[in-house]
Amino acid sequence: MEEADHRAENPYTEIEGYTVYDGSSEKIGEVDETVYDAPSGVLKYIVVDGHSIPAESVEVIPGEESVYVPYDRETVESAPEMEELSGAFDAAVREHYGNLP
Repeated sequence: MEEADHRAENPYTEIEGYTVYDGSSEKIGEVDETVYDAPSGVLKYIVVDGHSIPAESVEVIPGEESVYVPYDRETVESAPEMEELSGAFDAAVREHYGNLP
């Protein structure tokens, strides 16, 4: 069963294009996409250069159009590439970033 496209309902698209900085405040890219879980109303992931970063670990600074993540560039670049949401994908991302809560 294909999941409905809830992009129009995604209140987080405004951060797409924001600059992303790693744990040492070095620029690592831009937010390419935001992945929003419409049923729960929660931002699940930001995507940087195709790689998923769990939203609960990001800090968004709207006035600066910046996003800070607590990981280094190598960790982000080696993260699973974004794919259709599934339990297996969520588990792989959480394992990569250290089994977040």
